Amino acid sequence: ISMKNWAYLELGLENILEFVVMATRDDLDANAEFIRLADTFIEVPSGKNIFNYANVDLICETAKAQKVDAVWPGWGHASENPELPKKLKALDIAFIGPTSNVMSVLGDKIA
Repeated sequence: ISMKNWAYLELGLENILEFVVMATRDDLDANAEFIRLADTFIEVPSGKNIFNYANVDLICETAKAQKVDAVWPGWGHASENPELPKKLKALDIAFIGPTSNVMSVLGDKIA
């Protein structure tokens, strides 16, 4: 179920939420579904995820520039980095996910 479908089912309005996504050129060229489902996309550098989806500073800069109320980072990449919710909080942007303290307690799953 997409977030738009969820919004419609739970809130009765499909367009009550506006979805802004970050997308690399590779994802744009692949016509990725998450981009098609978004209201707006912001192109970010391609390459290793440290240049895009795992780049906490880029995510925060993009969120601030787009004047978003909240960030949901999806799965993987920066979603498990305790710096993301901490930096978003400093910008007064909500993080949809666990707090940085909880992430720190869970630790690195790869280690």
